[in-house]
Amino acid sequence: MSKIIVDSGVLIASVFLETLTPQAKGLLHQLQAATVEFHAPMLLRYEVVAVARKAVYQGRITTDIGRGARDQLLTYPVSLHIDDVLLKRAYELAELHNRPTAYDSQYLALAERLKCDFWTADERLFNALNGAFSTMRYLGNWVAPHSDQD
Repeated sequence: MSKIIVDSGVLIASVFLETLTPQAKGLLHQLQAATVEFHAPMLLRYEVVAVARKAVYQGRITTDIGRGARDQLLTYPVSLHIDDVLLKRAYELAELHNRPTAYDSQYLALAERLKCDFWTADERLFNALNGAFSTMRYLGNWVAPHSDQD
């Protein structure tokens, strides 16, 4: 079974109405249909909960909708990873590529470890590091495959 790394932005765009929502829903549907395993650093869980709560706090959604979004985001079948080696490598990657934090580098370190593609909804991250990581993919560049019936 093949694997991919997916960042919180991809999952969030599949639940909240955003610019990349069609791509997020399409990509996730395609990958789930192909029985691809999703992987992410443990950080993903904290990020999705934080985004749902922030949307409620800002009054963009109701409390009930926020809780529903939180629950939907937490039910995605993602294998989570956290260990000191991963965190140290994330720090090294952030240092190597002059990144201000090591948050996003955790996804990169995991993609490096698992030798698989990393899908991100973060265009700035993609533009900054795409040349250094050939397996990095930007959600905004995803195009739905054409079927023979089109």
